[in-house]
Amino acid sequence: FRTPAAAGDNTAGRNVAPQGRVADVSSEFSDAFAAANAIDGDLSTAWSTAGDGDDASITIDLGRPTDISGVRLRSREMADGTAIVRSFTVTIDDAEPLGPYDAGTEELAQLRARGSRVRVDAVDTTGGNTGAVEIEIYTPR
Repeated sequence: FRTPAAAGDNTAGRNVAPQGRVADVSSEFSDAFAAANAIDGDLSTAWSTAGDGDDASITIDLGRPTDISGVRLRSREMADGTAIVRSFTVTIDDAEPLGPYDAGTEELAQLRARGSRVRVDAVDTTGGNTGAVEIEIYTPR
């Protein structure tokens, strides 16, 4: 797979996803592509589903109620153009889903919410083993 370049400007706030834990996931392709890779802060690892396509989802438990100012999904992609998440929704603590938002290295879903569980659902994908190189959850500065 290929990893898109990271965005240079991080004015969104502080990424708290690496301090969270994966509470639920639609599937994992293998141990090498575990869901925890999506929140490890390492752009050289990735979470891959086992062919979930548009049904890919991951829930991150932040451990306590947290002010959330934005979410970014850095999609993975295969060389053949599959496995790309183009858009996603965000659900905080089982409330109504927010979005859809565009996925990508530069795109940030700006929102104002408070909660401890953040669910990210793929909405539009190119199919296949979708997932994420990184999912970032920001708190305000």
